[in-house]
Amino acid sequence: MVKQTAFRAGTIAMVLTMGACTWFQQPAAPVVSGTGASVESGSTDAASSTNPYGATPYTPGAGETTAPVPYTPPPAAAGGAYIPSYAPVDVNAATHTVVRGDTVYNISKRYNVSQDNLRVWNNLADNNIGVGQVLRVKPSGYTAPAAAPVAATPVTTTPAPAAPAITVTTEPAVSTGSTRTVSGITWQRPTAGGSVITNFGGASKGVDISGTAGQAVVSAADGKVVYAGSGLRGYGNLVIVQHNATFLTAYGHNQALLVKEGQTVKRGQTIARMGNTDADRTKLHFEVRQNGKPVNPTTYVAF
Repeated sequence: MVKQTAFRAGTIAMVLTMGACTWFQQPAAPVVSGTGASVESGSTDAASSTNPYGATPYTPGAGETTAPVPYTPPPAAAGGAYIPSYAPVDVNAATHTVVRGDTVYNISKRYNVSQDNLRVWNNLADNNIGVGQVLRVKPSGYTAPAAAPVAATPVTTTPAPAAPAITVTTEPAVSTGSTRTVSGITWQRPTAGGSVITNFGGASKGVDISGTAGQAVVSAADGKVVYAGSGLRGYGNLVIVQHNATFLTAYGHNQALLVKEGQTVKRGQTIARMGNTDADRTKLHFEVRQNGKPVNPTTYVAF
């Protein structure tokens, strides 16, 4: 289950869940400056007096059934472009902490719930939400599914790994192969050598690349780090880099992280060291996301 730290990212997050659906359209009202109040447990309104789940029964992905809430145009970010947050999330989480770039629309899409239910569960009169505000993304009384039981073994168990230590460095760019310019971005491989051992498609939202422990993991393109941590289940130590308002990349299972959130990175700059956190072997899990939707990395990066 994603810890709330996974959503500090202004993208991400990226990421690294990461389920495909139609993510992008005109966003609802954006996050505003300041800190919103947390939602009180069990809050409902008149419409939910006969229905404990809100205006409509809770059905993941249900369509909107009421008149739209008035749209407030998003503020322009630095450079004049509004950058929405499409950071990966844990769809089993009960709450979401709002970060800059979040909107009612993209939060509902990432958690696969309707905008109507999201507003009802949080007593929102409109689509205005604030940075730091804690929103319910499941109805009151929801309990996250338990993880699958693990069979007991006679061997000594290994303690759970601690949160990753982040050592911020600024290392020179590393050449990992040829570059390719697609969609206005110049891309390169996220690590030198190694073969693609898991292809994009099906349950895989990116590609897995083989390598050795400690091998350099580099940013595939210029951008800004929007997440660096281990709060997203299944990705281990993860870095997410936002390249523009449309594209982000995610780098998972790292041994060590070498960048921090908010740091600007260049294409080829070392951002992590390859490892096997939350994985069955040493490898890099690499994703490219367009408007929050996983797309085939081989379309952009020459492997």
